[in-house]
Amino acid sequence: YPVELCKGKSGKYTEYSTQTGFTSDHRSQSTVGEDGESSPDESTKDGNKLTISVLTARIRSFATERSWSRYHTPRNIVLAMMGEVGELAELFQWKGDGGGGAPFGLAGWSEEDVDHVSQELADVSIYLMRLADVCGVDLGGEAMEIAAAPSR
Repeated sequence: YPVELCKGKSGKYTEYSTQTGFTSDHRSQSTVGEDGESSPDESTKDGNKLTISVLTARIRSFATERSWSRYHTPRNIVLAMMGEVGELAELFQWKGDGGGGAPFGLAGWSEEDVDHVSQELADVSIYLMRLADVCGVDLGGEAMEIAAAPSR
């Protein structure tokens, strides 16, 4: 949900690259260096800025068009999101950490497995943004405030 926002290479869903920030070859449009610094490409193919607010609005419209809003209580969304987190966790369950510590990225994973991780991360993200929207939380603003705060 919504399916057009999370497509994997396997074709499980429909088009998604301009909504999720993943390109057609399933790579993030944000690049993160070894120093952890990111340099995102914040525009979609149509030139619009890709922000949490834009994605939230699209998800809200998707739910509203289908009259799903009455079912989108915080509790229901959290339970659905936990199901998606479980599916994501299952992908990592027996992979191990590679011995010498967890490597950055998914080195050694098959293209199909990386695609599946991408799909599940998109699903979790969509539910998270919908939950924040239903609860009246500015997810982007809160995340930026936490990221800018000095170490606790």
